[in-house]
Amino acid sequence: MKDYVHITLDLLFGFVGLFVFNQALGKAHFSQLTPFEFVAILVLGDLVGNAVYHPDVTALQILYGLFVWGIIIYAIGRLTLKSRKMRTLFEGEPSIVIRRGELQYDVMRRNMLDLNQLLSLLRQQGYFSLREIDYAVLETNGMISVLPKQPYGKPTRRDFGLNGTGGGLPITLILDGELQADNLGKASLSEPWLRQQLAEQGIESYESVLYADWDPEEGLFVIPFR
Repeated sequence: MKDYVHITLDLLFGFVGLFVFNQALGKAHFSQLTPFEFVAILVLGDLVGNAVYHPDVTALQILYGLFVWGIIIYAIGRLTLKSRKMRTLFEGEPSIVIRRGELQYDVMRRNMLDLNQLLSLLRQQGYFSLREIDYAVLETNGMISVLPKQPYGKPTRRDFGLNGTGGGLPITLILDGELQADNLGKASLSEPWLRQQLAEQGIESYESVLYADWDPEEGLFVIPFR
């Protein structure tokens, strides 16, 4: 029975400590977690979890551990607000992964971001083709910010009937040098036609293409490997 009382009291004290910690840091802090802050919160939860099921740890020790860890995180937060060097050290810096419509391969490799991940992040922002992107910035919290090319801005010229009818969804035909045969069929296109289009751009094989998609209005868009 004493064990259950001990666990209950520890959980209550842990909850109070976490609640105070959350209020002290502020809502915005948790809505834009950097990798460092994410790890810090995991450690915080682990402190409470281990303490709850360890009979030798008292409620006061739990609060003390939360207090010390909270002070460390709070102090680092204040330092990052006042010092750019500290902010860069603990939070990192945004990385431009697309510049003037061109993929920045070195930046992607440095951030361990592959093409599929990049395309997924872009789709979450409402962009379904690389042709639409002028600049894309990978933020420190892992999200991506996009500056579209002028014809694809929101609202677009097409929304006002000034340029095209809109409504088409670009279909990926080649990804990382591999033909997406199913998508080719969905687009009602043939492989000989695709090879001819690539040949006209001086590309001899699929392996030479990093990314290619088809839009019914704008045709074939190709990014070759460098």
